[in-house]
Amino acid sequence: MKAQDDLVLCAGTVQGSGFRERVEAAAAAGFRGIGLQRRDCLRARAEGWTPAGMRTILDDHGLEIGELEAVTHWSAHHGEPEPHSAERAGTEALWVLAADAGARAIVVVEMGREEAPPEMLAEGFAALCDRAAGLGLLVCLEALPWSAIPDLATAAAITRLAGRPNGGVLFDTWHHFRAGGGLDTLVPEVTGSIMGVQVNDAPAVPGGDLLDEALHHRLLPGHGDARVADTLRALRTAGVDAPVGVEVWSDTLAALPTTEAATLAARAAHTVITAARPVT
Repeated sequence: MKAQDDLVLCAGTVQGSGFRERVEAAAAAGFRGIGLQRRDCLRARAEGWTPAGMRTILDDHGLEIGELEAVTHWSAHHGEPEPHSAERAGTEALWVLAADAGARAIVVVEMGREEAPPEMLAEGFAALCDRAAGLGLLVCLEALPWSAIPDLATAAAITRLAGRPNGGVLFDTWHHFRAGGGLDTLVPEVTGSIMGVQVNDAPAVPGGDLLDEALHHRLLPGHGDARVADTLRALRTAGVDAPVGVEVWSDTLAALPTTEAATLAARAAHTVITAARPVT
Protein backbone atom coordinates (compact mmCIF):
# COMPACT_ATOMS: atom_id res chain seq x y z
CA MET A 1 0.00 0.00 0.00
CA LYS A 2 2.26 2.74 -1.29
CA ALA A 3 0.49 4.43 -4.18
CA GLN A 4 -0.94 7.88 -3.46
CA ASP A 5 -4.38 6.84 -4.70
CA ASP A 6 -4.62 3.80 -2.41
CA LEU A 7 -7.50 4.27 0.02
CA VAL A 8 -7.64 3.42 3.72
CA LEU A 9 -11.00 2.94 5.43
CA CYS A 10 -10.46 4.82 8.68
CA ALA A 11 -12.05 3.60 11.88
CA GLY A 12 -14.13 6.73 12.39
CA THR A 13 -15.99 6.18 9.12
CA VAL A 14 -17.33 2.80 10.19
CA GLN A 15 -17.81 3.20 13.92
CA GLY A 16 -18.87 0.15 15.84
CA SER A 17 -17.99 -2.39 13.18
CA GLY A 18 -16.22 -5.57 14.18
CA PHE A 19 -12.90 -6.59 12.67
CA ARG A 20 -14.14 -9.11 10.10
CA GLU A 21 -17.07 -6.88 9.17
CA ARG A 22 -14.74 -3.94 8.57
CA VAL A 23 -12.33 -6.01 6.50
CA GLU A 24 -15.09 -7.39 4.31
CA ALA A 25 -16.70 -3.97 3.83
CA ALA A 26 -13.36 -2.36 2.96
CA ALA A 27 -12.49 -5.04 0.43
CA ALA A 28 -15.94 -4.84 -1.19
CA ALA A 29 -15.65 -1.06 -1.55
CA GLY A 30 -12.18 -1.17 -3.08
CA PHE A 31 -10.06 0.02 -0.17
CA ARG A 32 -6.47 -1.19 0.18
CA GLY A 33 -6.24 -0.76 3.92
CA ILE A 34 -8.20 -0.28 7.11
CA GLY A 35 -7.69 1.76 10.25
CA LEU A 36 -8.12 0.47 13.79
CA GLN A 37 -8.51 2.34 17.04
CA ARG A 38 -7.46 1.24 20.50
CA ARG A 39 -10.97 0.07 21.32
CA ASP A 40 -11.10 -1.93 18.08
CA CYS A 41 -7.94 -3.77 19.10
CA LEU A 42 -9.31 -4.51 22.56
CA ARG A 43 -12.62 -5.67 21.11
CA ALA A 44 -10.88 -7.97 18.64
CA ARG A 45 -8.81 -9.46 21.45
CA ALA A 46 -11.94 -9.99 23.57
CA GLU A 47 -13.59 -11.75 20.62
CA GLY A 48 -10.70 -14.18 20.39
CA TRP A 49 -8.77 -12.68 17.49
CA THR A 50 -5.01 -13.11 17.56
CA PRO A 51 -2.72 -10.81 15.58
CA ALA A 52 -1.78 -13.77 13.38
CA GLY A 53 -5.43 -14.51 12.70
CA MET A 54 -6.10 -10.87 11.88
CA ARG A 55 -3.15 -10.83 9.50
CA THR A 56 -4.50 -13.92 7.74
CA ILE A 57 -7.93 -12.35 7.17
CA LEU A 58 -6.31 -9.15 5.91
CA ASP A 59 -4.10 -11.10 3.50
CA ASP A 60 -7.07 -13.11 2.25
CA HIS A 61 -8.83 -9.86 1.32
CA GLY A 62 -5.78 -8.09 -0.11
CA LEU A 63 -5.72 -5.52 2.68
CA GLU A 64 -3.25 -4.04 5.14
CA ILE A 65 -3.57 -2.07 8.34
CA GLY A 66 -3.05 1.48 7.18
CA GLU A 67 -3.12 3.19 10.55
CA LEU A 68 -3.47 2.46 14.25
CA GLU A 69 -4.78 5.26 16.46
CA ALA A 70 -4.14 6.92 18.66
CA VAL A 71 -1.36 7.34 21.19
CA THR A 72 -2.33 10.17 23.54
CA HIS A 73 0.09 10.01 26.48
CA TRP A 74 3.48 10.34 24.87
CA SER A 75 5.23 13.35 26.40
CA ALA A 76 6.73 13.87 29.85
CA HIS A 77 4.36 16.77 30.53
CA HIS A 78 1.41 14.36 30.63
CA GLY A 79 2.69 12.36 33.56
CA GLU A 80 2.04 8.64 33.79
CA PRO A 81 -1.49 7.30 33.26
CA GLU A 82 -2.93 5.11 36.00
CA PRO A 83 -1.68 1.49 35.89
CA HIS A 84 -5.23 0.18 35.47
CA SER A 85 -6.04 2.69 32.73
CA ALA A 86 -8.01 1.33 29.77
CA GLU A 87 -6.17 3.93 27.73
CA ARG A 88 -2.83 2.34 28.56
CA ALA A 89 -4.16 -1.15 27.77
CA GLY A 90 -5.53 0.04 24.44
CA THR A 91 -2.29 1.76 23.52
CA GLU A 92 -0.27 -1.35 24.27
CA ALA A 93 -2.71 -3.34 22.15
CA LEU A 94 -1.86 -1.04 19.24
CA TRP A 95 1.83 -1.78 19.63
CA VAL A 96 1.26 -5.53 19.90
CA LEU A 97 -0.84 -5.53 16.76
CA ALA A 98 1.75 -3.47 14.89
CA ALA A 99 4.47 -5.90 15.92
CA ASP A 100 2.62 -9.10 15.08
CA ALA A 101 0.23 -8.17 12.26
CA GLY A 102 2.01 -5.25 10.65
CA ALA A 103 0.81 -1.73 9.97
CA ARG A 104 1.86 1.28 7.97
CA ALA A 105 1.62 3.94 10.68
CA ILE A 106 0.65 4.69 14.24
CA VAL A 107 -1.08 8.02 14.93
CA VAL A 108 -0.19 10.37 17.76
CA VAL A 109 -2.44 13.17 19.04
CA GLU A 110 -2.47 15.78 21.79
CA MET A 111 -5.99 15.92 23.23
CA GLY A 112 -5.33 18.45 25.99
CA ARG A 113 -4.98 22.20 25.78
CA GLU A 114 -2.04 22.38 28.19
CA GLU A 115 0.95 23.89 26.44
CA ALA A 116 4.37 22.31 26.73
CA PRO A 117 7.81 23.30 25.45
CA PRO A 118 8.27 22.11 21.85
CA GLU A 119 11.54 20.45 22.87
CA MET A 120 9.70 18.34 25.44
CA LEU A 121 7.08 17.32 22.90
CA ALA A 122 9.77 16.54 20.36
CA GLU A 123 11.60 14.35 22.88
CA GLY A 124 8.47 12.31 23.56
CA PHE A 125 7.72 12.04 19.85
CA ALA A 126 11.27 10.91 19.10
CA ALA A 127 10.98 8.16 21.72
CA LEU A 128 7.85 6.84 19.99
CA CYS A 129 9.63 6.91 16.65
CA ASP A 130 12.54 4.95 18.09
CA ARG A 131 10.16 2.29 19.43
CA ALA A 132 8.38 2.12 16.08
CA ALA A 133 11.51 1.98 13.94
CA GLY A 134 12.19 -1.66 14.76
CA LEU A 135 8.68 -2.52 13.55
CA GLY A 136 9.06 -0.73 10.23
CA LEU A 137 6.34 1.62 11.42
CA LEU A 138 5.78 5.30 10.67
CA VAL A 139 4.68 7.63 13.48
CA CYS A 140 2.34 10.42 12.40
CA LEU A 141 1.53 13.41 14.60
CA GLU A 142 -1.95 14.80 13.97
CA ALA A 143 -2.81 18.41 14.84
CA LEU A 144 -6.19 19.06 16.49
CA PRO A 145 -7.47 22.66 16.32
CA TRP A 146 -8.71 22.73 19.94
CA SER A 147 -5.47 21.33 21.38
CA ALA A 148 -2.00 22.52 22.31
CA ILE A 149 -0.89 21.32 18.86
CA PRO A 150 -3.56 23.18 16.92
CA ASP A 151 -2.26 23.30 13.39
CA LEU A 152 -0.09 21.76 10.73
CA ALA A 153 2.81 24.18 11.22
CA THR A 154 3.07 23.39 14.94
CA ALA A 155 2.99 19.64 14.34
CA ALA A 156 5.57 19.89 11.58
CA ALA A 157 7.91 21.91 13.80
CA ILE A 158 7.74 19.24 16.51
CA THR A 159 8.53 16.45 14.08
CA ARG A 160 11.45 18.42 12.65
CA LEU A 161 12.84 18.94 16.14
CA ALA A 162 12.49 15.20 16.80
CA GLY A 163 14.57 14.50 13.70
CA ARG A 164 13.50 10.91 13.14
CA PRO A 165 13.21 9.57 9.56
CA ASN A 166 10.10 7.53 10.39
CA GLY A 167 8.34 10.45 12.09
CA GLY A 168 6.11 12.98 10.40
CA VAL A 169 2.72 14.63 10.26
CA LEU A 170 -0.74 13.26 9.57
CA PHE A 171 -2.60 15.82 7.46
CA ASP A 172 -6.39 15.82 7.94
CA THR A 173 -8.47 18.10 5.70
CA TRP A 174 -11.13 18.73 8.37
CA HIS A 175 -8.61 19.68 11.06
CA HIS A 176 -6.65 21.85 8.63
CA PHE A 177 -9.77 23.69 7.50
CA ARG A 178 -11.11 24.23 11.02
CA ALA A 179 -7.68 25.47 12.16
CA GLY A 180 -7.94 28.21 9.55
CA GLY A 181 -5.46 26.62 7.18
CA GLY A 182 -5.72 27.11 3.44
CA LEU A 183 -3.77 26.31 0.33
CA ASP A 184 -1.40 29.19 1.07
CA THR A 185 -0.25 27.50 4.29
CA LEU A 186 0.86 24.34 2.48
CA VAL A 187 4.44 25.54 2.25
CA PRO A 188 7.49 23.28 1.86
CA GLU A 189 8.36 23.58 5.57
CA VAL A 190 5.18 21.68 6.41
CA THR A 191 4.44 19.57 3.33
CA GLY A 192 7.89 18.03 3.61
CA SER A 193 6.85 16.55 6.97
CA ILE A 194 3.57 14.98 5.83
CA MET A 195 3.58 11.16 5.94
CA GLY A 196 -0.16 10.51 6.16
CA VAL A 197 -3.29 12.03 4.64
CA GLN A 198 -6.93 11.82 5.72
CA VAL A 199 -9.83 13.35 3.81
CA ASN A 200 -13.24 14.51 4.94
CA ASP A 201 -15.14 17.77 4.61
CA ALA A 202 -16.93 20.51 6.51
CA PRO A 203 -19.36 23.37 5.92
CA ALA A 204 -17.93 26.88 5.82
CA VAL A 205 -19.46 27.83 9.16
CA PRO A 206 -18.28 25.67 12.08
CA GLY A 207 -20.57 24.23 14.72
CA GLY A 208 -20.63 25.64 18.23
CA ASP A 209 -18.27 22.98 19.61
CA LEU A 210 -15.38 21.84 17.44
CA LEU A 211 -14.88 18.56 19.27
CA ASP A 212 -18.56 17.70 18.93
CA GLU A 213 -18.49 18.55 15.22
CA ALA A 214 -15.30 16.55 14.73
CA LEU A 215 -16.81 13.43 16.29
CA HIS A 216 -20.36 13.62 14.95
CA HIS A 217 -20.84 15.92 11.98
CA ARG A 218 -18.05 15.65 9.44
CA LEU A 219 -19.03 15.43 5.78
CA LEU A 220 -17.91 13.11 3.03
CA PRO A 221 -15.01 14.57 1.02
CA GLY A 222 -16.31 16.85 -1.72
CA HIS A 223 -19.60 17.48 0.11
CA GLY A 224 -18.53 20.65 1.92
CA ASP A 225 -16.44 23.80 1.63
CA ALA A 226 -12.95 22.61 2.58
CA ARG A 227 -11.72 22.49 -1.05
CA VAL A 228 -10.59 18.90 -0.62
CA ALA A 229 -9.73 18.27 -4.29
CA ASP A 230 -7.70 21.48 -4.51
CA THR A 231 -5.92 20.56 -1.28
CA LEU A 232 -5.05 17.08 -2.54
CA ARG A 233 -3.74 18.58 -5.77
CA ALA A 234 -1.52 20.95 -3.80
CA LEU A 235 -0.20 18.11 -1.65
CA ARG A 236 0.60 15.94 -4.67
CA THR A 237 2.29 18.85 -6.41
CA ALA A 238 4.40 19.31 -3.28
CA GLY A 239 5.49 15.67 -3.46
CA VAL A 240 3.26 14.13 -0.79
CA ASP A 241 2.60 10.56 -1.94
CA ALA A 242 0.93 8.96 1.08
CA PRO A 243 -2.16 6.76 0.76
CA VAL A 244 -5.46 8.53 1.42
CA GLY A 245 -7.42 7.67 4.54
CA VAL A 246 -11.13 8.44 4.48
CA GLU A 247 -12.08 9.54 7.99
CA VAL A 248 -15.65 10.79 8.25
CA TRP A 249 -16.88 10.85 11.82
CA SER A 250 -20.59 11.24 11.16
CA ASP A 251 -23.72 10.21 12.99
CA THR A 252 -25.36 9.85 9.58
CA LEU A 253 -22.78 7.31 8.39
CA ALA A 254 -22.76 5.56 11.76
CA ALA A 255 -26.47 4.78 11.34
CA LEU A 256 -25.85 2.96 8.05
CA PRO A 257 -24.78 -0.65 7.49
CA THR A 258 -21.00 -0.89 7.44
CA THR A 259 -20.78 -1.91 3.78
CA GLU A 260 -22.99 0.99 2.71
CA ALA A 261 -20.97 3.52 4.72
CA ALA A 262 -17.71 2.16 3.27
CA THR A 263 -19.07 2.32 -0.27
CA LEU A 264 -20.22 5.92 0.10
CA ALA A 265 -16.85 6.87 1.56
CA ALA A 266 -14.94 5.21 -1.28
CA ARG A 267 -17.06 6.84 -3.97
CA ALA A 268 -16.65 10.30 -2.47
CA ALA A 269 -12.90 9.84 -2.08
CA HIS A 270 -12.44 8.63 -5.66
CA THR A 271 -14.38 11.66 -6.89
CA VAL A 272 -12.09 14.16 -5.16
CA ILE A 273 -8.95 12.20 -6.09
CA THR A 274 -9.99 12.29 -9.74
CA ALA A 275 -10.74 15.99 -9.53
CA ALA A 276 -7.37 16.58 -7.89
CA ARG A 277 -5.38 15.22 -10.81
CA PRO A 278 -3.63 17.88 -12.90
CA VAL A 279 -5.29 18.71 -16.19
CA THR A 280 -3.13 17.50 -19.08
